[in-house]
Amino acid sequence: MNTLETFLETIAETRKIWLLEAMTGMFAMLEDADGNSYIPVWDSEEKAKKAAIEDWSDYDVTEMGFSELTVWLKELSRDEIDIAVAPERDGDIIAISSSKFRNWLKPMDDKTYHEEPEEGEEESDDFDYGDGWAEKW
Repeated sequence: MNTLETFLETIAETRKIWLLEAMTGMFAMLEDADGNSYIPVWDSEEKAKKAAIEDWSDYDVTEMGFSELTVWLKELSRDEIDIAVAPERDGDIIAISSSKFRNWLKPMDDKTYHEEPEEGEEESDDFDYGDGWAEKW
């Protein structure tokens, strides 16, 4: 089983992901040579803690449940920020489009997390989710 399959199976069971957070709402990010941005995520607290070294040594490990993640992925998609699954220390990641990841999560969303729409924004879900699912970087 590859890293992506293991990641997806694990988070489907636990209903959460793990991230590195510098301060409230400010998460670790990666950028590739083409300027594409990614938020690194892990399927366990232990793996995220192992990644909290060097530039990320002052970051806190934090969990995010599917309900909040589904909302957040919509925002990331609008900002053209994708997901890096369990990045390796050598820089290898598996990139997942934030919009496709959100579509995969939606059936498992328990709807416990809700954000009020920003002023002038409608609460709709008709955003164009684009192409792509996961690709080896």
